[in-house]
Amino acid sequence: MPKTPGYRKRHDRNQAIVTLTDAVTKRRRDYWLGEPGSAESRERYHRVIAEWEANGRRLPDLEFDAPAGGDEEAITISVLCARFKRVRWPALDEREFSHFKAIIRLLRCFYGSTPATQFGPRRLQRLREEMVRGDTTGGTSRRPWSITYTNAQVRRLCRMFKWAAAQELVPGSVHQALLSVDPLRQGRCNAKPGRVVRPVPDDVVEATLPFMASPVQALVQLQRLTGARPDELLGLRPRDIDTAGANGVWVATPHTHKTQRLGKDRSIYLGPRAQEIVAPFLERDPEAYLFSPAEADQEKRARRAAARTTPLSCGNRAGTNRRETPKKTAGERYTPRSYYRSIQYACDQAFPPPPPLAKREGETREGWRERIERDGLKPRLDEWRRKHRWFPYQLRHAAATALRRAHGLEASALVLGHASARVTDAVYAERDAAKVIEVVRMVG
Repeated sequence: MPKTPGYRKRHDRNQAIVTLTDAVTKRRRDYWLGEPGSAESRERYHRVIAEWEANGRRLPDLEFDAPAGGDEEAITISVLCARFKRVRWPALDEREFSHFKAIIRLLRCFYGSTPATQFGPRRLQRLREEMVRGDTTGGTSRRPWSITYTNAQVRRLCRMFKWAAAQELVPGSVHQALLSVDPLRQGRCNAKPGRVVRPVPDDVVEATLPFMASPVQALVQLQRLTGARPDELLGLRPRDIDTAGANGVWVATPHTHKTQRLGKDRSIYLGPRAQEIVAPFLERDPEAYLFSPAEADQEKRARRAAARTTPLSCGNRAGTNRRETPKKTAGERYTPRSYYRSIQYACDQAFPPPPPLAKREGETREGWRERIERDGLKPRLDEWRRKHRWFPYQLRHAAATALRRAHGLEASALVLGHASARVTDAVYAERDAAKVIEVVRMVG
C-alpha cells in the first residue's frame, strides 16, 4: 500500500500543508492546515488523513470547524477533556483511568479544536473507524482495537458527554445524539473480534508458581480458590478479614470493588485452604496491605544475598551500592498492572523461548531487544509469548468453571459475586463438554 502523505511546511508560505492524491482520478490537491508546528495544524492533518482513508483514498470535501453562529464562548473538545480530567480523574480507579486516557488522547488528536457542541454521531463514527483501523499516521502508532473494546470506549466517550451535559457545558441533545450510534456487531464490520478469555490449566499455573515471589504466589493461589477479581484481593488488609465467621469460614470484605458505585456489597469467603494461604500475612499492622511489592523486593534481595559466593570481607557489602534516588521503588501494594507484569515475568522464566529468540549468555537486555528487532524476530517472539503467557483474569474463569462443574451454576454465581447467574453462564463458566458428550452418547 502507498505511504501515507506527510505533514510539511510550504516553502513560500508560513503554512503547513498535506498533498493528497485521489485513488481513482489521480487528481492531486493541497490541504492547508494552518501555522506550521501548531497543535491545530497537527490535528487538522490527522483529520484530513482520516477522511481520506474513510473515503477509500478519494479526495475529501472537508471544511474545518468554526464555532457555529460566531459563538466565541463555545468550548472546544480539548477544553471539555481538560475539565473532565480535572474533576472526574480522581474518582476513577486505575483501570478506568487508563481506558479514559486512551480515548481522550484519540479524541483530542482528531477533534481537539472542534467545538464540543458540533461533535455529533457522524464524527463519532469517523472516530470509531480510527479506533478499528489503528493505522500509523503522523508518527503516532495505534494498534487496532477489537469490537468489544471499541464499543466499550465509545460508551466511555458518551459518559464523558453525559457528564458535560450535567455540568451545562454542552446541551443535553449532544449526548442524546451520540447515543443514537449503534454498537459494532461481529460479522458486520471490519473490526477484529474481542479476545475470548479461557480458563488457565492448573498444570500451567503450577509450573509458573516457583518463579513468583511469595506475595504473588499467595495472590495466584487465593484467586484460583476464591474466583475473586484481582483488584478485590490486591487491596485487602487484615482489618478487612473477619476470622470469626460462621462454621469456620472467614469473610473478606474489600473496601473497594467493581460494583461499589452501584451500592452493592462484596464478600469473599475463605475456606480452610484459603485460610492457610492468608494466615501468614495477617501478622502485621491492620491498616497495611496483605500483599506488598516491598516485601517481595526484600525477599529477592535476601535470596540473592544467600546465594552470594564472594566472601563478606570482599566485594560490596549489602546495601552499599544502592542508588539514593532510584527511578522506581517497590510500593506498599500491588496494582492490577504490576500483578499482571509479575505473572508475565514468571511465565517467561517458566517457559523460555527457543534459542533463536532467547536472550543469549552475556547479552544485555537492551542488546537482546535490538537483535530481535534487527533480525525481524519480534513477530515470532510475540507469538511465542501469546501462547505461553496467561493473565490474572484467567484464574477467575478457571475458578468459575470448576465451581460450576462441581456445584452448579447458581453456586458459581454466588461465589463470584454476580447478581445474576446469567452473567456467570454467558461470560465466565465454561460449559462442561464431558456432560454433553455423555448425554449424546446415551440418547444416540
